[in-house]
Amino acid sequence: MRIIATCKFLVPTLMLASLFVGSASAQDTSFRRVQLVHDISIEIPSHWKVLSQETRQNLVAVGKETLKNADVEGPSGKKIKLLAVNATPDPTGAMISVSVCSPPEYTQDELAAATPADLKEFGLEFHNAFKKLEKSGGPKITEMQPVRIEMLNKYRVLVVPYVRVGVNEPVTWQVTQYRIPVSDRLIEIILSHRQSDANVWQPILERVKSSLQF
Repeated sequence: MRIIATCKFLVPTLMLASLFVGSASAQDTSFRRVQLVHDISIEIPSHWKVLSQETRQNLVAVGKETLKNADVEGPSGKKIKLLAVNATPDPTGAMISVSVCSPPEYTQDELAAATPADLKEFGLEFHNAFKKLEKSGGPKITEMQPVRIEMLNKYRVLVVPYVRVGVNEPVTWQVTQYRIPVSDRLIEIILSHRQSDANVWQPILERVKSSLQF
């Protein structure tokens, strides 16, 4: 199925309870909405650090070189990282990334037609690609979790979750990729957090994901 053939390159402080309770209002300044290109917008915690355009470009460049060195096929289209956000304080315990790729590698119809066997095979291809990347300095994946399809804003989303070891520290991170094909592009959101602090970060990242508009 084309979804598998075109996607196998993919690798790639306790908050106050009141932060999550009650309806949004003009007085709630704990989150702010960030407007991106292509009519994409998302809410992020107001006090988190937004990485500069130069830093985002460096991250993309590193990703491309890692794929090349590992002989792993990269995206055939143009990928742009629109947003990268790190939780504060340092060292960061959670991260948000938003990218777009044009053209999309698959469509909403292809996601609708994907079977459990297709998703299982895709997860295996993803894991195999990561093993190759690991040998070239890429992240070490310790657990591939089942690939699934969810609905967001009435669109089907390919969800790819896995656990990796921290780049500069021996801790594990939960990473979840949300990949949404829409018309002529693919929207990719990656949410990640240290597993040891999941109770802190998961409610925040769930709000971030739910706030996505496009």
